[in-house]
Amino acid sequence: MIPMFKKILLLYVIVCLFFSTAISQERKYINKLDSSRLAEKSNIAQLIFGDIEAGINSGNVAQFSKFLDSQTYFSLSNGISGYYSANQAYYVLEDFFKLYQVISFRLKNVKSGGENPYATGEYYYELKGKKDTAQVYISLKFTGSTWKITQITIN
Repeated sequence: MIPMFKKILLLYVIVCLFFSTAISQERKYINKLDSSRLAEKSNIAQLIFGDIEAGINSGNVAQFSKFLDSQTYFSLSNGISGYYSANQAYYVLEDFFKLYQVISFRLKNVKSGGENPYATGEYYYELKGKKDTAQVYISLKFTGSTWKITQITIN
């Protein structure tokens, strides 16, 4: 017959093994949920960058204005820089597109994964009859339940 101490020790080891297996399985499930959420957020960010690209390419701010954050930072070729509310940002961009008339715009590098998605591209425009190119940088952040534009740089 096994002494009482050995029985308790054996029972303790069995219980520990059971709980460590259960915890390990729970962690795997949670990690799967987290990676699923990250993939979904990444896909949504990718779609938002597509809307931004289409809107800039057509010079139509309304196409992506719903993604402007309450404080979006701008640094634009026309000297505009600073933080603007979503409403102000709409008109700042609208004026910019009237002055720097888009010929074409294309995002060339989109990093939609992670916590700070960003995209870079080239903005071909005409200003006072002269054609030129500007580099574009756009970043997003997850606010509330959606991605918002935190920065637009066109220089």
